Amino acid sequence: MESNSNDNYVLVLEDRTEVKNENEAGKLSVVSGIDDKGKLRTAEAKDVHQAAFLKFNNKDGLLKNFMTNFLKQFNEPSRFGLYKLVANNVEQGVASLQTMLQNREKPENKQQLADSQVRFDDFLPKQKNATVIDESKIDWKQLDNLGLTRERLEQSGELAKMLNWQKSNLITIVVPIGDTTIYTDARLAFRTDGEGNIGLAIHPLRKEPQLDFPYLGHKFSSEEKERLLATGNLGKTIEITPKNGEPFAAYVSIDPQTNELIALRADRVNIPKEIKGVTLSDAQYKGLVEGKAVKVEGMTAKNGKTFNATLQVNAERKGIEFIFGDNKSLRERQEHKQAQQQGVPHKLCGLELSEKQREALDSGRTLYLKNMVDKQGQPFNAYVRMDKEQNRPRFYKWNPDKKQETGKEKVVAVAEEHKTQVAVNNHGKTNEATKNVKEPLKTGQTQPTAEQKQKQDENKQKKSRGRKM
Repeated sequence: MESNSNDNYVLVLEDRTEVKNENEAGKLSVVSGIDDKGKLRTAEAKDVHQAAFLKFNNKDGLLKNFMTNFLKQFNEPSRFGLYKLVANNVEQGVASLQTMLQNREKPENKQQLADSQVRFDDFLPKQKNATVIDESKIDWKQLDNLGLTRERLEQSGELAKMLNWQKSNLITIVVPIGDTTIYTDARLAFRTDGEGNIGLAIHPLRKEPQLDFPYLGHKFSSEEKERLLATGNLGKTIEITPKNGEPFAAYVSIDPQTNELIALRADRVNIPKEIKGVTLSDAQYKGLVEGKAVKVEGMTAKNGKTFNATLQVNAERKGIEFIFGDNKSLRERQEHKQAQQQGVPHKLCGLELSEKQREALDSGRTLYLKNMVDKQGQPFNAYVRMDKEQNRPRFYKWNPDKKQETGKEKVVAVAEEHKTQVAVNNHGKTNEATKNVKEPLKTGQTQPTAEQKQKQDENKQKKSRGRKM
């Protein structure tokens, strides 16, 4: 009864909610889809209803996605059974299935039913193990060999991603080759080998995607190359064969940061029936499973606003990506990634920024930040705003928004304890105690230190000698 690997098959649902004994067969019908409310739809098991049957194939990921949504709707899956039948002979196959279900204890029937049954346990959520990597198992010398340190990765925010099995953004690494040192950009990730050891995977930046060579046994056609270069996604599933592995259906995308080709097993992607408050139609759902770009309207964002976007499975993101704009090219996505990478830092002049502070700076707001440390190790306060053109923070003594708001000349806006320092060092005003101190004063300082007093006296002596000459 079970289909061959190249055959389309249907799912026959056995509804046992009304059976009176274990040996009785439940009501049989063929799965035809899921309605707008997420409920399962079935059709009578007659060949005349072929057009209504939902058909599957072992090479696509439709079954996994269907089962995930099916199990969300039924609280007691044990009251139901699902069986694979060849799609082109449903009526006869259902009759045979009915007979076997009524005599399910016979050894020959039991084996055939087991071979064709779709088991719910295979699709129930597995209990996840801890995803954060144990830092004690990491060989930090591998980072040293690339000119990196743990502290640098931590300050940039990339270490947190890597410890959760994610790839970093582009990082400049050092590659020594003989007497030559090469500096290049790459994305890094922690990975385990066959023995469970944690090593470092390096994904170097490529000038362009390598599409003219076979990729895991698949040779790209002209149309496939054009689609990958235009959108970054292949837009369908293909069969690939990893080295020393079995072939499987996969989505393929281009990493916009490195131009590396990325494959993702289709049967490991869970596509929900409902996305951002919108229940997908059967056509939209099927299109997403097949890897196509699907326009979805009326979705609801976290802030409660509705929005429209094109959705598509992206292998590099390991799931669905939201594409805004009808013609967002791969180049635009690469520029967006670069802007993200060069955006608001996690730490600014020694001050750890909170997520709210980073979000505020990223949105263009000006913040007054205290207790930063300058190159001389002295604490200071300043207004900070992101320069969007150069993707870097800018520091101001005055509020850069003040002139725009009032139309008046900018005024000094610093903490009370810095007024003496500002008056003396920035405006040249006279303060007998500190007027000859050249370097910035410490927070709240109104009198020179012993070292500063000595320099003051030396300067006075030099000026005195100059006047005598």
